[in-house]
Formats: sequence, C-alpha cells, structure tokens
Amino acid sequence: MDVTTTIHKRRAYRSLEYIRITQDLINDLSEHAQLAPSCFNNQPWQFVFVYDPITIHKLHEALSTGNTWATDGSMIIVVHCKETDDCVIYDRKYFLFDTGLATAFLILRATELGLVAHPIAGFSPKKTREVLKIPEDHAVISLIIVGKHATIIKPALSEKQVRSEQSRPQRKPLPDFISFNRYGQRNPDD
Repeated sequence: MDVTTTIHKRRAYRSLEYIRITQDLINDLSEHAQLAPSCFNNQPWQFVFVYDPITIHKLHEALSTGNTWATDGSMIIVVHCKETDDCVIYDRKYFLFDTGLATAFLILRATELGLVAHPIAGFSPKKTREVLKIPEDHAVISLIIVGKHATIIKPALSEKQVRSEQSRPQRKPLPDFISFNRYGQRNPDD
C-alpha cells in the first residue's frame, strides 16, 4: 500500500474487534513513529502501549462517557511528551507539533497493517497519569484506541457515531483552510 492509499484508507472507526497484540506489532509501530521528523532531531514523543487486561481495564476509567466504545479496543496507546525535551525557540514550542508528527506516522502504519488506530481527546489526563504513573511535567496529549474494524456496528455507539461509521465524515473544502501567498488570499491568481 502506498502512502496516498493509506491516508485515504485511514478512518476513525469506533466498532472494533479484538486483535492479538504482539511485541512485534508494538516494535513495528514504534519504529515507524521513530522515523518522524523533529526539531534538531530531539524526538520528544513518548508512548505507553497498554494491552495488559488489568491495566487496560483501569485505563477505561479515564474514558469520557461518549467513548465507551473504546473499551472494545485491544490496546490503548497513550501519547505524552515533555516540553523541555524539545526545542523552544523564542515563543515557539515544538514538543506538541513533533509528537503529533510521530503519532501520525504510527497511525498511518497501523492503517497500512489493516488496523484501526483511533486517536481520542475524550479522557481524563489526570486519571491516565495516575493509572500509568506518568510524571506531572509530561503533557498527556491523546489516547489511541487500537483494534480491528468490526464487520457489525457495535451497540455502544451513539446515532452520530453510527453515521460516521457508515461513511466518512464531511471534510472541510480546501478553500476553507488554504491561502495563496498571504493569509486569506483564496485565489492563487490574485
């Protein structure tokens, strides 16, 4: 699968089936994240791969109500980083951007392997830190729910979630987020 196909195939599915988590899979995803670019090659990202049944169950307590579907995931990858592990140039802090790049590489690799890797923001960073003993000076950015896309829609999904499961949610039109040569210039010929 080429990168264009992988990008188009990636979806934030919520109906998940169990997959067996192996050390080879974790290494594979990690090695792809490792190749992401970062400021001065600082590589500030940190990932906790949670697949132990007892620990993953404890981590489920950190999920927001709308993310109960995530309990069907086979693994939760906790994305975190520390500001001082990356460049701060004047008022530009790179740690979140660089960690986002590595996370995207990991998600695309999971997609290429036929998996769902769904990043979520609906969770308690405080509870996540508590369960996994993540230091306070680390920003807990996202949880990535990993599994296989189920052939049936799970009953835990809301009506809105069911709709987004059935077809890709609408994307913003290009003119809504691109400019040419200066901010707000929507026509390249102006």
